[in-house]
Amino acid sequence: MPNISNETLEHLKKIKQTLIEKKCENIQFLDLKDVHSYLSLFVIASVKTETQGRSCAKDIDKYMKPLKLAVKRQNFADLPKDATGWILLDYGEICVHIMTDEMRNYYSLDRLWGDATPITI
Repeated sequence: MPNISNETLEHLKKIKQTLIEKKCENIQFLDLKDVHSYLSLFVIASVKTETQGRSCAKDIDKYMKPLKLAVKRQNFADLPKDATGWILLDYGEICVHIMTDEMRNYYSLDRLWGDATPITI
């Protein structure tokens, strides 16, 4: 397993728990530290609908926001309302990508970052 602090590991576990509770599919954790200098950890999950994705993102943000790790953002409600099929939550070391199947297949982040080290959480 890559060198991940216990604190970060706990955050990843909570994110995974939330994604599972919200019925997300194909959840992947990738360590990109050895692939690119400014990237750390990616969490990628698939959802069936934009509404499901927004619900997941809202719950993850509810947990992460008090930790003050988020890149400056006023409020989760400030995210664009248009349906893009891809929600990105940036918490510095951890970036969470919540995508519809269509967007995930189209952008294929799993393949794009294929050199990343998969993490089992």
